[in-house]
Amino acid sequence: MSTMNRMDWLGAAGIAAFAVAGAVACSSSSSPASTSSDAATSDATGSGSTSGGSSGSSSGGAEDTGAPPADGSAEATTTAEGGGGNVTLTVKNYLLWCSVTINGGTASTAATVTASVAPGSMATIVAKPASAAFAIGTNPWFGVTQNDGGAAPGTDVGTGATETTTATVVVTGNQCVSVCCGDAPNGTNCPTTNPCP
Repeated sequence: MSTMNRMDWLGAAGIAAFAVAGAVACSSSSSPASTSSDAATSDATGSGSTSGGSSGSSSGGAEDTGAPPADGSAEATTTAEGGGGNVTLTVKNYLLWCSVTINGGTASTAATVTASVAPGSMATIVAKPASAAFAIGTNPWFGVTQNDGGAAPGTDVGTGATETTTATVVVTGNQCVSVCCGDAPNGTNCPTTNPCP
């Protein structure tokens, strides 16, 4: 029979501490990690999707305390772009001539503007000319609820560079619509067919 010296005890204690730390880490995150095919479209704030009990990512400096949600629900959920079983609504902004907002989000003049929305929900899209060089034409929308997806007028408010056009779409799956703010003063030179695939 052999006896253990101090170095052996320290080594055994270190291994035990490591094992306990690993067990604690596993028990605080007992649900599988949440993944999303839209993870690359997470919003600019860097917030993530949290699901499954008290596990998940923290956002804005919030700390995961391991306590259940304050509202008594079984699951805490914070959904950012791309989270929670949502689908992607894509708005093609023809030649970057519009400033586009989806469901009251941040306006963008990008060629493609996307938002994560719940399947079956109605999305509201607002577009206005990106500058005074452009204007809202007679049928700036394709793929929206108005006119069964064909060229549609939307609901227009105002005139000139401050005019807005609003359209809606019921999003049933990943979906694409398009909008064009044509050449001023009449909104001409927009496509006559839907640029979406």
